[in-house]
Amino acid sequence: MKQFHNIFIQFRIQSKTALCRPFITDNLPSGLRIIILLLVLSMSVPVYAQDYLHRSGRYIYDGSGKEVILRGIGTGNWMLQEGYMMQTSEVAGSQHEFRAKLEAIIGEEKTAAFYEEWLTSHFGRADVDSMKSWGFNSVRVAMHYIWFTPPVGEEPVAGEITWTEKGFALIDSLLDWCGDNEMYLILDLHGAPGGQGKDSNISDYDPSKPSLWESQANKDKTIALWKKLAERYCNEPWIGGYDLINETNWTFPEGNNSKLRELMVNITKAIREVDKNHLIFIEGNGFANDFSGLTPPWDSNMAYSFHKYWNYNTTESINFALNLRNSYNIPIWLGETGENSNVWFTSLIELCEKNRIGWSWWPVKKPGINNPLSVSVNESYTRLVNYWKGQASNPGADAAFEAVMQFARNHRIENCEFRKDVVDAMIRQPHTVETIPFSRVQAGEPVFAVNYDLGRNGFAYFDNDTADFHGSTGEFINWNQGWSYRNDGVDIEKCTDIPISNGYNVGWTGDQEWMEYTISIDSTAAYTFNIRSASGSGGSRILLKLDGTPITPVISLPATGGWQKWQTTIFKSVILPRGNQKIRFVFEKGGSNLNYFSFTDPMSSQTVPFNLIFTESAADGNSILLTFNKPVTSHQEEILPGDFTVTCDNIPVRVTSVGNGGDTGQTLVLHLSETLYYGGVIRLSYLGNDIQSAGQPVESIANVAVINRLPVRFTLPGRIQSEDFAVNNGLVSEKCSDTGGGWDMGYASPGDYLDYRVYVPEAGKYIFSFRVATIRAASQLIIMAGEDNSFTSLDTLNITSTGGWQTWKTLSTELHLPKGRYMLRMFVKSGEFNTNWFQADYGTSVKSNLRPPALVCYPNPAKSFTVLKMPDDGTGNEEITVFNGIGQPVKKFWSEREEEVVIDTSGLPGGIYFVEVRNPALIYPLIRLIIP
Repeated sequence: MKQFHNIFIQFRIQSKTALCRPFITDNLPSGLRIIILLLVLSMSVPVYAQDYLHRSGRYIYDGSGKEVILRGIGTGNWMLQEGYMMQTSEVAGSQHEFRAKLEAIIGEEKTAAFYEEWLTSHFGRADVDSMKSWGFNSVRVAMHYIWFTPPVGEEPVAGEITWTEKGFALIDSLLDWCGDNEMYLILDLHGAPGGQGKDSNISDYDPSKPSLWESQANKDKTIALWKKLAERYCNEPWIGGYDLINETNWTFPEGNNSKLRELMVNITKAIREVDKNHLIFIEGNGFANDFSGLTPPWDSNMAYSFHKYWNYNTTESINFALNLRNSYNIPIWLGETGENSNVWFTSLIELCEKNRIGWSWWPVKKPGINNPLSVSVNESYTRLVNYWKGQASNPGADAAFEAVMQFARNHRIENCEFRKDVVDAMIRQPHTVETIPFSRVQAGEPVFAVNYDLGRNGFAYFDNDTADFHGSTGEFINWNQGWSYRNDGVDIEKCTDIPISNGYNVGWTGDQEWMEYTISIDSTAAYTFNIRSASGSGGSRILLKLDGTPITPVISLPATGGWQKWQTTIFKSVILPRGNQKIRFVFEKGGSNLNYFSFTDPMSSQTVPFNLIFTESAADGNSILLTFNKPVTSHQEEILPGDFTVTCDNIPVRVTSVGNGGDTGQTLVLHLSETLYYGGVIRLSYLGNDIQSAGQPVESIANVAVINRLPVRFTLPGRIQSEDFAVNNGLVSEKCSDTGGGWDMGYASPGDYLDYRVYVPEAGKYIFSFRVATIRAASQLIIMAGEDNSFTSLDTLNITSTGGWQTWKTLSTELHLPKGRYMLRMFVKSGEFNTNWFQADYGTSVKSNLRPPALVCYPNPAKSFTVLKMPDDGTGNEEITVFNGIGQPVKKFWSEREEEVVIDTSGLPGGIYFVEVRNPALIYPLIRLIIP
């Protein structure tokens, strides 16, 4: 019985319900074979009758009737090699090209040995075990037909189809691993006989030979292969389905997809002759998403599979697939996606699962940062690839063989680097905004900047560039400029600092970007804050926050003379409470690389003076927040509003009341009699002595600069780029081909609108010019003014066809603008159009009140440049001077009869500036210019 027990257990591991798969029992006694087969039959029938994935209406269910959302990942480069993952896209984008180059240098025998090692090392049981533990429930295996049957030109007998056991054995093993983990396996014919697309990298298409679509023999082989696979796996409950042909990309002479449909129908018929159990997935043409001619469905147990890369994750972006589901009462599946940032991954999975759509990511491993497993590239392999590129000498057969064998072994899971941030972004983050520690660290230990918490952008960190949307915008965005360590928006590069480093640092820091860290503080104390930074420009300004409350003032980090020339900045007496604390490291002004920071030398917080450490205005401009390093214990009624002095641009603003802010007791809120405004210089003093902490009076507060947090507001007259909105309801930014390039706002439809914060110093008539493009015959745009939910219509602009979506024309109208600070709303009443910019110029009623005429800069605020419109009554030889906020000239030059002059502001620090234009006859009114 022991012998039987061992054999039976081994059989269950190898094949749980393999009624359609061969099981070799030739070496067993006949009686034992009969017993085993009877046991298999007795346990198999009820299992497979219940456990198949299937279509029921618009969704996918298991045999028990439970809806299944497939959360899968693809094997990628395992059975079909793509050049970009092999690092050879410049010289060998397809597998047959790579193999030919390899055979040319190491010979056929060693090449065959390499592929044996490749198939063994690249993917195995440990990979599937890991995928299950991470939270995936399915595997999509990208198959190359070459492992199952030879090319038609290499058949021993022309017209016959022979089979190669290698491919079937690989799938047998993979299915066993999936079954043991209760994961569904979806078979994906990634490379069909002859190749199904002109993009040879994907399907191993050889342009010198007939494609799948140009050879009936290739079609017959494809049909036969699917029938063979279906016959073998017909009763396997962990087969999730058959993805018939991956990413066809072919222009058919008929001008439609009739040939694609014909082949898909014929494959389906062949499968159904032997397998009526399993789902069939149908991809469209055009890299899977062109389903014209592929509807209506022709099978009762099929689903449509679409792919998605590099575009916006909006409902609109998947509407074509949702429409398929709704129109034909059939499931849809996102069969392939990926190759982007964690932010993009999270938002897409959230979108899919909200719409009850399963998904499969591409791929599980390769060199790079945006997959669960990162593969290292050995230097010897890089030298071989460089040889193929003509950039290195021939390494010789032995060295080349060892190079590719090492590259193959690098793909073993134990040799890969696990990217837990990628998996977290796919499995946990789509369902929560909670952050969790990336690593455990205690006060006194270095907190490496790259080990910020795991979580979404805006919760674990904030970065301005977080994903690549070039499919929508036409422009690639590198979300991680250093392409290292993690796949978030935070930019990370290799670090050469010594002696303390984990090998990476945060770089390319921008204004208001931040990272948050969970740190264990063993006792409440005042700590020394040590920051290790480097800067090849002007340094940066940073502060720390705890639970949203500043715990340091703004600290300047120095220019160090290089991006890898490191210095330590020390700031003492940072008070931290005991416990696991989430500490946010904020770049008020970017410009430094960050290696690590630490909290050392704890001392009693009672010995630290009671100080005001941070002041800022509220975003609405109606109050000022004062943050102290200790809780304010004074009774609120003891703190008198009249003891505070507040000015904005040297104009007094009265404090009407004082309140508490936040739960820590460290923040006071000063409520103001008037609303502050964007760009105003705010200062604060306190003349009383009633602000105390446990009897300790606050240190002097005299003429303290208050950070102005009011959002950007454009001064009119001037030009505003359409993409510089404050609120966008429904429009989408896209690359613009108008003069000057840049971006426009498109896909406008009725009910959409864009809001812009503006400041109008003079009421009166203004001429508004709009730069628009459309193919629609009649559209209307309503210009409105207001705040919150109260807007008044000012005028309606009628827009007629310009001849194209990127054929631009300028349309103008005159309207009255009230004086003040408010929102301008551009409301789409009807039609569709794109908008590049709009511009307000003085009308007659305003000009008459101004002598000499005021001049205009746009954009204003100016990030890197502003355009100065020169006066019509000028001499053509005007002197232009830019002054900083304290009256010092920082730029001076002369115009040369230009209508517009571009002023470069990229090297100027943020703040308020004034532009003066003068000639021998006139000095024009100063232009107030804001640089964020």
